[in-house]
Amino acid sequence: MSEADVKLLVITNMGPKPSSPFQGQFVQAQVTELQAQHQPTDYHYMRWHRDSWLNRLLKYPVFLLDFCWRFLFSTKRYDILHVHFFYPTIWLALLYRLVRYRRVKIVVTCHGSDIYHYQPPGRLYRWCAKQVDSWVFSSQALAQKFFMRPQKAQVLAAGIHRRYAGANCVSRADKDIDLLYVGTLDKNKGMDRLIALLPALQQYKVVIAGAGSWRPALEQAIEAYPNVRLLGSQSGGELMCLYQRARCFISLSRNESFGLVMAEAMACYTPVVATETDGAKAQIRAGITGYCVPQQDEAACLLGLQQAVAQLMALDAPAYQQLQQHCRNQAEQILLPVVVQRLRKHYQELML
Repeated sequence: MSEADVKLLVITNMGPKPSSPFQGQFVQAQVTELQAQHQPTDYHYMRWHRDSWLNRLLKYPVFLLDFCWRFLFSTKRYDILHVHFFYPTIWLALLYRLVRYRRVKIVVTCHGSDIYHYQPPGRLYRWCAKQVDSWVFSSQALAQKFFMRPQKAQVLAAGIHRRYAGANCVSRADKDIDLLYVGTLDKNKGMDRLIALLPALQQYKVVIAGAGSWRPALEQAIEAYPNVRLLGSQSGGELMCLYQRARCFISLSRNESFGLVMAEAMACYTPVVATETDGAKAQIRAGITGYCVPQQDEAACLLGLQQAVAQLMALDAPAYQQLQQHCRNQAEQILLPVVVQRLRKHYQELML
C-alpha cells in the first residue's frame, strides 16, 4: 500500500477550553504537519470542552457520540487510528475496530498523565493496552514507567512547530526578560513554588504567560512585586517572541513527561532551569543546556532553583552564548517536520 493510500485518523481527548485556549495545540500542529507532508489525515478531538460541572460530567459521552456520528457510521474507512493520550481515549479506537474495521491498526502516543494517573493500572486499562499495535512515548523515562514493555514502541517527542526553525539567536545583552515561565497555571506546574520564589527574584524582570486555576492567586501575589508581569494565554507567534527575549526559561513542574515548552525555549536559544522531572532529565544537560534541580525536598528545591537561576545569570557572554548554541542544536532534532517524517515512516512499516 502506497503512502497516499494509507488513511489516518488522529484521536485525542484534548481540546481548547476557556481556561486553557491552547490546550492540545501540539496534537493539532502534528495533524497540520502530517497534512502538509501529504499524509491523508483526519482529526477528532474533544470539541465540547468547558469548565462547568455539566461539561465535566457529560464531556466523554458527548465525545463518544460525536465520534460515532462523524466516523463510525461514515462511508470513509481508516487504516490507522493514532490515539493521543491512551486512557480512556483508547475506547473510541477499540469501538471502531469492533464495529467498523477489524484490521485497523492502532497507534498510541502516551504524553504523561495517561500513565502517571493510572498507577497501578486497573484490569480494563491493562486489557486495552494489549489491543494496541504500536506505542509512542514522549520520553524514555515515561516508557519505563509503563506497566508493560511493548514489542513495538519508540520514544518520540510531539515536535516543535515548524515556525521555530526560523528562530533568531538574540544576544544576552539584547534580551529584556530575565526569567520566563510559559504554561498552565496550576499546582502540578509549580505555581505555589513560583509564588514562594517571588521574594528571591526581585532583582530580575519576570514574565509569566498562561492560564489556569492558579491565576487569581498569582494576581494577588504579584501585587507586591512590580518586577513581575502576568500575561494571559499567548499565540504561537507571541510565545516565540517571548522565548527569544528571555535570558532564562524556568519550569517548576512536579510531573512532566517531556515538556514541550522547554524544547520551544531551547529552539529559541534560551537555556532552561527546571525541576527534575522525566521531561527535564530527557532534555537538560547540566551546564550545557541549563540546570536541573532535584525536588524530593521542597525547601531544598526552592533554594536550588534560586541558586541555578543565579548561576545562569552570572555566566559571562561567551559561556552564555555556548549554552544558547547547545540548546538550539538539541532542539533542532525534534522540530515538527523531522518528527512527522519519522511518524510517516512508522505508519508505512505498520501496513507491511
